[in-house]
Amino acid sequence: MRATLRKKVDMENRDHFTKQNFKYGAFQIRDCIGYWNGDPAVQINMQTTSSKFCIMEGIWNPDEREIISRHPVAVAGLCIWGKYDCIVKFQKIGKGNPSAERSLSNPKDRADVLKRVINKQEIREVVISKHPFGDYQSNMIAWQAETVQRFQINRLYYALPIEEYTAILDEIKTYIPEKLHREILDLLNNHYDQLKNKIINSMDAEVEFLYPMRNEILTPEESYVWPYQNLKIDLGIEDLDEVHIPYQARKNGAHIPPILLGVLGIPYPYYERRDPTDIINIVP
Repeated sequence: MRATLRKKVDMENRDHFTKQNFKYGAFQIRDCIGYWNGDPAVQINMQTTSSKFCIMEGIWNPDEREIISRHPVAVAGLCIWGKYDCIVKFQKIGKGNPSAERSLSNPKDRADVLKRVINKQEIREVVISKHPFGDYQSNMIAWQAETVQRFQINRLYYALPIEEYTAILDEIKTYIPEKLHREILDLLNNHYDQLKNKIINSMDAEVEFLYPMRNEILTPEESYVWPYQNLKIDLGIEDLDEVHIPYQARKNGAHIPPILLGVLGIPYPYYERRDPTDIINIVP
């Protein structure tokens, strides 16, 4: 990412920044076109917005459905934790080696956490944000609320993945101190409750939260795709980097609706590190 983009974009100067090339998760934005590294054929035409919470939008519509002003039923979602909202820090192995840090929000990191605890590598501490409202979560909810009003959405299916997070905690439970497991789980549930209440109070629509893993034996990855495979919906509302979810559903044979994709900030706020005064350090 260019040096001029390392600081958060001033919303009043967004046109200047969005005309430059920049990276957003797995996307490279060049000349207002988003190129996804997951499939070169997925290219999203992006436009700047007047929103305070989303600087660019685009629509992925591979089935070429009609885009109309009213979409009564939509689906949306939100990761409870951003990349650095819950970090597991391990003790150093050997002299000169840096201590490993792994995010419980990242699938590859979660697999590595499990591998390390099974191999009895000690956890030095777990760092968790004091509250769940970083720029990523706050901007996402506010942008979704704007979208609900804009498209006159009456019913909003919402994926707030609590079971998907507790699944990894269940896997590592027997390898870590009971107190540590309980403290992480308590904070996770607290953050989930805060986000759920914020979502309900923000949306001018009937909100139905989805829990695919409660009713079926699914992996977390399968649960994320489940709504697009099993629900009748008119519109998907996703962070640009989450296009892989409806993309996978389509690969599995599902007919997906138009997907409205948003760029929530530059740099990508999902990778935001909280201020040191805004974190909790849990020592086993």
